[in-house]
Amino acid sequence: MLLRLLVGTSTIFLSLILGAFALALVGYNSPETLSMMLGWARDLKSLITSTGIDPKYNIWVELLLEERQLLFMFFTIAARILLAIIAAPFTSR
Repeated sequence: MLLRLLVGTSTIFLSLILGAFALALVGYNSPETLSMMLGWARDLKSLITSTGIDPKYNIWVELLLEERQLLFMFFTIAARILLAIIAAPFTSR
């Protein structure tokens, strides 16, 4: 059980590192693509905040959710999926 917890934690940590690296790599090699993706994140934020949620809750969503966070989450999730695909042949159940 401890080994499983360690593997899960290290996978999450590694996906954060790989996500940040991928974000920086895209920004360095193709800034126009990163700019376009940031625009998509901006559109997603406006879609999330315009759902008609009660204003006393929606204001917190607007304050705490930023485009950069959404973009970083995308790269982190993509890295997590990639790690799962790579690790799948090595895991046995």
